[in-house]
Amino acid sequence: AFMQLLPKGFSGETYRATDATVFCAVEGAGETKIGDQTFKWGPRDTFVAPSWAPISHKSLDGEAVLFSFSDRSMQQKLGLWREKRGS
Repeated sequence: AFMQLLPKGFSGETYRATDATVFCAVEGAGETKIGDQTFKWGPRDTFVAPSWAPISHKSLDGEAVLFSFSDRSMQQKLGLWREKRGS
């Protein structure tokens, strides 16, 4: 599990990995692009990024905090996990 602080003005690079990830917005507002779709989110919103989908996060109106969890550790232990950064 991870807790991510997205600073004011943050716009992350595209990332993809073999784990499916569940995100829960804790504070602030932002938007996440998953594949060709963009989802706006705020506190208590929950969304999922499927395996190998290109994903990027952006903060809106100040700092934002996202909590996420996935099956990454299981995939790593089995030698199946892969990632790719950038477009």
